[in-house]
Amino acid sequence: MRIACLQFSPRLGRIPENIAKANALLEAADTANLDLLVLPELAFTGYNFPSLAAISPYLEPTAAGPTTTWAISTASRLNCIVSVGYPETTTITPSPGSSSSQTPPPRINYNSTITVSPSGQILAHYRKTHLYCTDEPWASESDTGWLTTILPFLTSTQSRLDALKMTQPPHTSLEIGNGVRTTFGICMDLNPHRFVSPWTDYEFASHALSTHASLIILSTAWTTTLPDENLSSLAKQPDLSTLSYWLSRLKPLIDADDGVERIAVIGNRTGREGEVGYAGTSVVVGVGGRRTWIWGILGRGEEGMLVVDTEEEARWVVQTREREGESEGEME
Repeated sequence: MRIACLQFSPRLGRIPENIAKANALLEAADTANLDLLVLPELAFTGYNFPSLAAISPYLEPTAAGPTTTWAISTASRLNCIVSVGYPETTTITPSPGSSSSQTPPPRINYNSTITVSPSGQILAHYRKTHLYCTDEPWASESDTGWLTTILPFLTSTQSRLDALKMTQPPHTSLEIGNGVRTTFGICMDLNPHRFVSPWTDYEFASHALSTHASLIILSTAWTTTLPDENLSSLAKQPDLSTLSYWLSRLKPLIDADDGVERIAVIGNRTGREGEVGYAGTSVVVGVGGRRTWIWGILGRGEEGMLVVDTEEEARWVVQTREREGESEGEME
């Protein structure tokens, strides 16, 4: 499977400018024969809005704003599936028997991702389940919870999907067909709910495991505490502390000993918004059997495309071994 992450530094509220930057980065990259392209959370609006009033001019109707338009156009042009984050607004549907005379009708907002096919079909629409403090002034938690669905990749790429296909889960009659069972998440979803749920609940990873997902897509705007000078001087080096944390939150998938190699795609952003810096480090990893394969990873300050082919040998392997009751990781 040929997977790409587009990592860049969008400017807050500069949608046309950010779209133009994304297009320029795509033009400069090798986009031939892609199966999947993943962009960050709130990719074209930026993330660090201080209030509902601040983000309101940039809210997009469900699957109908500039982000969706770009995704459909790009998926068609690159002939691949595209997944990208955007700030969604929608009308609240009145409950049966309630008065619907309110004008204008009440609205509700979500931090969402849209995933589209090369033909323009909406394949998945996910709303963030665990909100970060920056989301809370303007967004609501997902009204439907976690999302696992099947992405129907092109028949021409079927040979590359064979390693990803799940056998039918016990006691189901679901037909996988030409698709891959995929779990979607957005940034804070990887963390314990509100940072107060037990660490070992691993809500997101446990859901992916229990729903037999073999592909994990995470769009993020993951922050870093590094000052500007460190971000600049270490731009091409991944933030290994961030990577280590991400992997620690995927523990149920890494530890799974069911013979299935799962692929996790984490598409993060980089740059700064005011006092907030972002960790970059977009990565494509394979997990399972207490091992982690890393096919490719970007630096914390790099703008550009990470493109990997999961049919090729991984660049690094991390293997977890038990020793005297404790686990430790080794690079191979």
